[in-house]
Amino acid sequence: MNVVKTVRHWFADGVFRRIFRNAALLLTGRATNGLLGLATLSLSARGLGLEQFGVFVLLQTYVNVIMALATFQSWQAVIRYGAICIENKNTAAFQALLKFTTLLDIAGVVVGATIGYFGAPLLGPYLGWSYQAIAYAQPFSLLILFTVLATPTGLLRLYNRFDVLAWQAVVTPLFRLIGIGLAVLFAAPFWVYLVAWFIASVVGGAVLVFAGLREAARHGVLTGMTFSLHGITAPHGGIWRFSIFSNLHASLQIVTGQMSTLLVGMLAGPSAAGLFKIGRDVATAISKPAELLNQSIYPEFARLGSRNEWHDFKGLILRGVSVAGTGGLVVLAAAFFGGHLFISAFFGPDFVSAYLPLILLVATAGVTLCAFPMDPALYAMGRPSIPLRIDTVVILAIYLPMLVLLTQRYGPMGAAIASLAAAIASLFGMTFFAVTQLRRRVGLKTQA
Repeated sequence: MNVVKTVRHWFADGVFRRIFRNAALLLTGRATNGLLGLATLSLSARGLGLEQFGVFVLLQTYVNVIMALATFQSWQAVIRYGAICIENKNTAAFQALLKFTTLLDIAGVVVGATIGYFGAPLLGPYLGWSYQAIAYAQPFSLLILFTVLATPTGLLRLYNRFDVLAWQAVVTPLFRLIGIGLAVLFAAPFWVYLVAWFIASVVGGAVLVFAGLREAARHGVLTGMTFSLHGITAPHGGIWRFSIFSNLHASLQIVTGQMSTLLVGMLAGPSAAGLFKIGRDVATAISKPAELLNQSIYPEFARLGSRNEWHDFKGLILRGVSVAGTGGLVVLAAAFFGGHLFISAFFGPDFVSAYLPLILLVATAGVTLCAFPMDPALYAMGRPSIPLRIDTVVILAIYLPMLVLLTQRYGPMGAAIASLAAAIASLFGMTFFAVTQLRRRVGLKTQA
């Protein structure tokens, strides 16, 4: 009974309730996104077969990894510095911020597309690609040019338009499902699957950019905005350092996410990569609430931090961990008892060996759920270097050595073990430093 009263008291708080309402709005779109993505993955696996499906997965992952490594996660700077601009009613500084982050976005996609196009012939042989697959990878890499999405995403999150993000999240997977479905129906060749994926991604990106610009215009941020780039970083002290650290941190997270599939492909072949992809994507769908809660809680942390309300900051972290951790345990139990049947029904008997990796990857997702408040809390406290350092140590000292050794011996299962070990180590490190930084700020405010 006391537990029920406590939970009711938590959700009576306006900020906490808004976080979960926004996450629920995103989850509505992402749940639909997940179902559509699952259907697309299932159709692709059945239409292509295990070997070609593995190559298809590696081509997608190749582009996604380069996109993530080359492009800046500038939406974090939009929220961090945009919240301060709004608090101070400084439109000119906000406009300078948007010009800066947009330039970062454009530079990132140009560099990424260039690397993707010219890197395919160099990396392809190590991934088991044929000459034809490499020829497909090069034009497919140009998809990166159409992903200038970080700044509009940050605007929508900053202005609390999670309803727009919810329906926009459905656009790309819906078009992917339609395209892949037609490819399977007409027994289309391999390249048609890539074209369908490409077109769907471009359409979804265009919708997001339009929505972000419309929201900025609605709030009058674009009024009187010029193309002058003089002094665009001057109003935002430390923005270069913040952007570089946040981008490096996001790039490191890609190693334990998208890049894992590439490494499994290099170490164990395309078929193993396909099996790992199934387990990872199902686990990713399960861990989506952590990402969504992260996205919805970060603006709230930014607002509390801009007002030095550190006691409320602490309460927000504790409540978030408790609710998310409980949800993670429930999902792990469901995967344990229903995962084998699920894989067999959706992907066919050739893919049932993905069950054990799936369980470990779902456990990894549960650990990620527990850790979700730590990363945005540290960013809102202006300490993006801490998550970067933690991830660097975890990846270099734990994840990569375990990934190489265990994948060579156990295939996808070994990669899943490495992912779980890295997630646990990251949780402990992030929790320790988030608590330490918060105590320091509470103490400084008390002394003042």
